[in-house]
Amino acid sequence: MNNSKWEQYYQNISLDKIPWNKTQADYFIKIISESKIKPCLALDLGCGVGRKSIYLVKKGFDVTGVDISKTAIRFAEKNAEKAKVKVDFIVADVTDLSFLRGRKFDFVLDWANLHGIPKNKRERYVSEIIKHTKKGGKFLLRCFARDKAQKEFVIRRVGRVYVFSKEDIKSFFSSHFKFLEMNRSKPFGEGSPSKWFDEYLMERI
Repeated sequence: MNNSKWEQYYQNISLDKIPWNKTQADYFIKIISESKIKPCLALDLGCGVGRKSIYLVKKGFDVTGVDISKTAIRFAEKNAEKAKVKVDFIVADVTDLSFLRGRKFDFVLDWANLHGIPKNKRERYVSEIIKHTKKGGKFLLRCFARDKAQKEFVIRRVGRVYVFSKEDIKSFFSSHFKFLEMNRSKPFGEGSPSKWFDEYLMERI
């Protein structure tokens, strides 16, 4: 992740203007409301302003949220205080989770974080997800989808934003995760790097 660019992004925007602070994604709500992932110990990677972490706590989960931006975490703490819930928010690089000291989680969430990971750190990031997901635990991923003719990344003000085919995602995770289901949804707003988000529910094997 590009720490300085994300920090700059959050420093130059008010909480009410952040797109992903406004609504919850339908598929995320569906997965939780249908109890496909039941209340448990959860890790929210790239938690941003904490919207999903807070939602999970309200549903009975015990959540640790991690983000590289200090300002994002401050926003997240304010959101949690307003919601009157307790979330363990931590400022850290998600490609180095050594501070967790090997702690494993029943549920790991990456909701639109993978596509911001630099290519040279991607393998490390995937290995951290594998390491910190309990056997039989669930992993829920959302990332930008890649069309066949599309380049592997686009440039945005926060740096390179990568897009991934289904084959890409399977190559990253299939050796350690069973794919349970997949969903496709439309990005919000204009200027999205892709026409679609792909969402994957997986189980650690």
